[in-house]
Amino acid sequence: MTKTDDGPARAQATSKAAPRNRSTREVPISEVFHSADGSVVIEVAESAGYCWGVERAIDLAVEASADDSRPVFTHGELIHNSYTVGKLAQEHGITHVDDHTAAPEGSALVIRAHGVPPAVKREAKDAGLQVIDGTCPLVDIIHRKAVGLAKEGYDVFIVGQAEHPEIIGIMASVAEAGGNARVLESVADAEALPPLKKAGVVIQSTLIAKKAGLIAAALVPKSREVKVVNTICHVTTERQEEADHLAETADVILVVGSQHSSNSRKLKEVCGAGGVPTYQVEGVEDIDLGWFAGKKHVGIHAGASTPREIIQVIVAHLRERLVQAA
Repeated sequence: MTKTDDGPARAQATSKAAPRNRSTREVPISEVFHSADGSVVIEVAESAGYCWGVERAIDLAVEASADDSRPVFTHGELIHNSYTVGKLAQEHGITHVDDHTAAPEGSALVIRAHGVPPAVKREAKDAGLQVIDGTCPLVDIIHRKAVGLAKEGYDVFIVGQAEHPEIIGIMASVAEAGGNARVLESVADAEALPPLKKAGVVIQSTLIAKKAGLIAAALVPKSREVKVVNTICHVTTERQEEADHLAETADVILVVGSQHSSNSRKLKEVCGAGGVPTYQVEGVEDIDLGWFAGKKHVGIHAGASTPREIIQVIVAHLRERLVQAA
């Protein structure tokens, strides 16, 4: 028997802290610009740039820095974007530590949106740090759902990337609850499992929905009961819908985001799946105008950790320069 559950994640996503749900729209919304001579269309996905969870973590860090009585650190780089990390350091004095033990007693420690194992927050508090939890509320839901599955007697499986910080934190939460969680990165991982009685599944919040579905479906022949909790963030789904739209309309696509950003790499994968030339860049310095020769419709998307101002600089650059490249 297969069960699915996607209610709690969407309920949280439509709370006051989250953007409105636009999943019922028929055609993804985008901004359209033109090159200076009008010969090239430049279409920017509406959701390109920070997601609300990343914005929330940044806001918490900046608010913490307003109290100059103690230094502010983030646990690891707050987001996967060197521009923003540098800006936080330069304008607000916020730097990062790779381990909470490196932050002096009395400091503020901001947890990034990906979250951390529960023990990290406890140990930081015990060490005299003021812990400011910037974990995305949707990631918190995945922790609770995975722990709930373990307490209900399910073998817990997390569909995602084993080395991703979000997954590491969820695994630790399940372990603390006395459960055992395993990560499935591929259909082959699921097919290699021994027979199971009850399999409970949660999904990394930024995973490609189609890929997650295939992996979860591969558990069905392995288990008497499979319960799948759809924990993919609805914003991720919308971004992927917009990526599909760009892949249908554009001649060439730029995905703006760090090479270290998992969701930026996934957007590139979605955008390029249909064969449209797709390039991932962090800024204008990475752009090769030769990519646009003979192209009339440029699509631009960006990862959840990409600031809007970088996208705006790229659009301005292309509007000016594509007159020469077209």
